[in-house]
Amino acid sequence: MALAVEHLADLGHRSIGHLAGPENLSTGLLRRQGFEAAMTAAGRDPSAIAIAVAYSRAAGQEATASLLDRWPRLTAIVASNDLLALGAYLELRRRGLACPQDISVVGHNDMPLVDMVDPPLTTVRIAHAAMGRAAACLLLERLQDPGIDAIVRLVPAGLIVRASTRAL
Repeated sequence: MALAVEHLADLGHRSIGHLAGPENLSTGLLRRQGFEAAMTAAGRDPSAIAIAVAYSRAAGQEATASLLDRWPRLTAIVASNDLLALGAYLELRRRGLACPQDISVVGHNDMPLVDMVDPPLTTVRIAHAAMGRAAACLLLERLQDPGIDAIVRLVPAGLIVRASTRAL
């Protein structure tokens, strides 16, 4: 989330909203917390948040409608997953708004084909294979020594900038 917020802040966006994932999923909760921390660190108000009921385009469209109804002056949206971002595209079009001319959008996960939507989606790419390898190594370590303390391994993410964001 920090990568997305920093990118938008560097582009001059001050009013940034967040499409949070379901709160009962760790990704929804942790990415929301990451968004709030990044917004605070960037000196921006972190309160423009709508929580999606699922990670789906329909839920993203519904959450975007709620977000824009409450904060109509947003210039950018950070979604906690690419499907929510694609739902944001739907709601923006329904309202006659264009991405990125009216509102920039950033997704998360860099799922297949988001480079082929219109406009191609700027998104946070997570290293799925590296995460899987790290998880397997941790599991093997735990199997060898069940008493081992919990270990956290961070796998770096990257921002893939495409055409869904613009400078103000």
